[in-house]
Amino acid sequence: MNLLLMAVYERTREIGLLGALGLKPGQISLLFILEGTMMGLVGVLVGIVIGLLFNGLLMQVGLDYSKFSNVTSYMALISGRIYPGWGVDKLLGRALTVAIISAMASFYPAREASLREPAAALHYV
Repeated sequence: MNLLLMAVYERTREIGLLGALGLKPGQISLLFILEGTMMGLVGVLVGIVIGLLFNGLLMQVGLDYSKFSNVTSYMALISGRIYPGWGVDKLLGRALTVAIISAMASFYPAREASLREPAAALHYV
């Protein structure tokens, strides 16, 4: 949301030009909502790639919890190394959740962009 809000404030003249060219406030708002959603989707894709790479590394190396086996009673059940699984069964749901949250977070910056008056935005320095 912060990144998109800063984009609105930095591109005030561009928003004014779009309004002067005839885009309605709803169309300008839709542009910023789509931009926020696309940022969220790119973040999801990069996160999936990095997460799967890191998880693949941990599947080879494992996590050593043997030093912590005497800390608490439930850690005593863990002895040696733990090897994670891929966990791709919940990947689509979590990716969809991040995409929806990024779209929802872009509503406020989109509203700010749509409320700009084209004539005043064009004179913005």
